[in-house]
Amino acid sequence: MNQGVLTDRNDMVNQVAILGLFAEDPTVSASDKGSPAPWTYSMEVSPTGQPQPSPVSVPIPADQMSLLQLMVQLQSNTNDMLRQLLEMNRQSLDCAREATQAAREQRARQSQELERWQNSHQSILFDTRGVLQSLEQVHGQIIEQLVNHVHEHQADLMEGDFALGDFTDRYGPRLAHLNTILSILRPLAALAQHQQAEARNKPQEG
Repeated sequence: MNQGVLTDRNDMVNQVAILGLFAEDPTVSASDKGSPAPWTYSMEVSPTGQPQPSPVSVPIPADQMSLLQLMVQLQSNTNDMLRQLLEMNRQSLDCAREATQAAREQRARQSQELERWQNSHQSILFDTRGVLQSLEQVHGQIIEQLVNHVHEHQADLMEGDFALGDFTDRYGPRLAHLNTILSILRPLAALAQHQQAEARNKPQEG
């Protein structure tokens, strides 16, 4: 019994000696002694139920406010210009419609006048085709003379006003009057041709 107690006492002494050696070990630094074990962790707990801080409104600097006001003013001016442009487009559309209507009415009046003339001058209507052909030949001859005159007197026409004035006096009035006469005869000749075609087709239909 006494031997067992001595054995236990010796074991405790040995353990205390080992702990003392470990405490006096120079390889173990003070920081290592005080540092927590690698498996430890820390956690911060904030109190619950506390009211959250309200957002703080940051005042806008004066220069940024001026810039925003300028942008709004520019957008307003742009909108006004767009409205004015839209109004101008509407007015242009109305003018185009009025011009189209006026052109239709003018063509209708011309057709009525041509029909009245046709009914009143039926005897000479078919002769207009031959007259038109003769005047077109005259028109072609005058154009040919004009072209030859320009080729022969090109230098004089470019250098002096006298040559150009003589050229316009020689060919201008004749061509202007002849073009007017041709513009009158062409629809009459076309109408005469149309009536002749209808006259030829009637016996075939019967």
